[in-house]
Amino acid sequence: MKTRPALVSLALLLPTLLASSAALADGTPAAPADTKAACLDAATKGQRFRDTHKLVEAREQLRVCAAAQCPGVVQTDCANWLAEVDKALPSVVLAAKNGAGGDLVDVRVSVDGQPLVAKLDGQAVPMNAGLHTFHFEGTAGVVDQQVVVREGEKNQTVAVVLAAPAVAPTPPTPPVPPTPPVTPSDAHAGGAGPWKTVGWVVGGVGVVGLGVATVFGIIAEGDKSSAHCNASNVCDPGTVSGIKSAARLSDVGWIAGGVLVAAGAGLVIFSPSGDTQPTSGVRVTPVLTANGGAVVLGGRW
Repeated sequence: MKTRPALVSLALLLPTLLASSAALADGTPAAPADTKAACLDAATKGQRFRDTHKLVEAREQLRVCAAAQCPGVVQTDCANWLAEVDKALPSVVLAAKNGAGGDLVDVRVSVDGQPLVAKLDGQAVPMNAGLHTFHFEGTAGVVDQQVVVREGEKNQTVAVVLAAPAVAPTPPTPPVPPTPPVTPSDAHAGGAGPWKTVGWVVGGVGVVGLGVATVFGIIAEGDKSSAHCNASNVCDPGTVSGIKSAARLSDVGWIAGGVLVAAGAGLVIFSPSGDTQPTSGVRVTPVLTANGGAVVLGGRW
């Protein structure tokens, strides 16, 4: 970009004064003195900012002195300088996306600590060339990014991804060791299994049956002795039925008792020490009748 001598303000001022004098001579109204001074000041500042590559500030000043209210010679020069600055002035297009790749709009952006835009609209933003730090801030997060903005480059993209802050995972709860199930064999470990218990109970009932058989046998013999039986075992008819009932019960008791004792002994001897059934039980109920007695055996196993 071409530069002007430091005395450009004086060079501008002379033709302006001459133009003002000519306007007064031919009757054309001249611009107010304060307007001329403002135009000359803007032209001077515009050139200074342009030469120091502060193109954004230079453009603002050159727009002032290129306005229609400025003297013609100043307006023409400032318009030419403004065209050169606009050509060299770089611009950036700001963009922000969320973690899923969607565009974000409500994002504030500042550059080098100074606010730039309040939200993203996709429009190009003019900037001075150089290394800049862009600060993006939105509900999804905050990101700082350094970018070299190159003079003369238009619509340079500056894009970031704003992801929500990661939530610290909750530490897992230590697993509780499972309680080992209690098996029937564990419950009965070290002792006799249920079948052995059943064997003892059955054997005990058999012993009771033998005892009952013995009692009824004694009763039958006693009744027979008092029944006035002769040597041929012919007894008094009135006592025959009682003797037969007692004898029958005695026989049944001996048979049932013997069977139960044998069964109980077998269970005790041959059954395993443990059992797969969690519970077992035997119920013994004595029953007395008019003709004698009996034992009812019940259980669950």
